[in-house]
Amino acid sequence: NHMSVPRVCYMIIGVFTLLSYTFLYCGAGEILAGHCEAVYRALCNLKWYKLEPQKGKNIILLLIRANEPFRITAGKIFSLRMTTFCSLLKTSAGYISFLLAMRD
Repeated sequence: NHMSVPRVCYMIIGVFTLLSYTFLYCGAGEILAGHCEAVYRALCNLKWYKLEPQKGKNIILLLIRANEPFRITAGKIFSLRMTTFCSLLKTSAGYISFLLAMRD
């Protein structure tokens, strides 16, 4: 029940590639969320009430839009952030540990 060396290498490279892509997407999602939060904080610190009425209304609309941060999602189910990546790694390690324990 031994696997050949090329097959093991192929599987390791495949898993590493999938984890790398997931890490990149989650990292990009984290950076994007951070920038959106920075825009929201900058808008909150802006003295919009001292501006002309039309500009003040535009800033208020931006505040309303920036209140809900932009997210990269996977199938509109969960957001891709570094916390998601870490929980994915923990869950995967738990499944692997369980499968190895059941194998013996």
